[in-house]
Amino acid sequence: MLFAIVSRGRKSGIRLLPHRYQDNRYHVSLGKEGPYIPISDDRDIPSYLANGYSLSMSNLAESHHPSLISPASIRGWK
Repeated sequence: MLFAIVSRGRKSGIRLLPHRYQDNRYHVSLGKEGPYIPISDDRDIPSYLANGYSLSMSNLAESHHPSLISPASIRGWK
C-alpha cells in the first residue's frame, strides 16, 4: 500500500494516500508545471515512481487536498 506522511506545517503527521480523481483514475506528473498522466490501475503506479514521476496524494478526511508527492517521500512501492 502506497502512503506518505506530511512532515511539515500544522498538518504534519497526516497520512496521505493516492488520490483518485472523479474520472476514477490516479494522476502522475514529472513536475507541477508539466502535464499529468492518468493511470487507471493502481498496480501501474510503482513503475512510474521508479522513473521519477510524482503522484497526487490526499487525505480528504483530514481536509488535505491533493498535492504532488515525490517518489522519495512515498513509502510502500519499492
